[in-house]
Amino acid sequence: MGTRNHPIQINQPYFVTTITRKRQPIFRDHHAAGLFLAELGRLRSDLGFALLGYAVMPDHVHLVVVPADSANLREIMRLVKGSFARLWNQRCGQSGSLWQPRYYESAVRTEQQLVQWLKYIDDNPVRAGLASSPQQYPYGSPGGRLMTDLTAYLDGSWIGQAEARPSGERVPLDGPGGRRAVGSP
Repeated sequence: MGTRNHPIQINQPYFVTTITRKRQPIFRDHHAAGLFLAELGRLRSDLGFALLGYAVMPDHVHLVVVPADSANLREIMRLVKGSFARLWNQRCGQSGSLWQPRYYESAVRTEQQLVQWLKYIDDNPVRAGLASSPQQYPYGSPGGRLMTDLTAYLDGSWIGQAEARPSGERVPLDGPGGRRAVGSP
């Protein structure tokens, strides 16, 4: 469940943050981070939402997602959190909640906001001291193996079904002050 009770639009990007229960650093375990990304990729394919950016941090996850006709943001987050929790609990022989019950979302209304959120996500592991550059962090968009749909979304070829591009590839965006690449200062 999100923090605000407002309508979620399909084909609208959302910056989303979800936090582990009691801020447990579950994703310090590389197997957990890899499993989360594998499940996120599977659900993206199954549900058809676009993934524009991501960072799996030790105790939280940042995503920029675009819901499609087949699943709204609430359903996407319910499945992403629930599916990972089931898999991880099975693997560890435990049960119980792994996540705080809510997540935080913010609609991305302009290309400038999209640039800012993607830069924030890309730089988050560097600010946290987990990598010296975004490209060196294996659980974020620039350096990760999970492909994103940023190119297809920006060039208009994304029509509600995920079409991935190699992560780390950056697409120019028009913004105030001229052209700038996503993730560049």
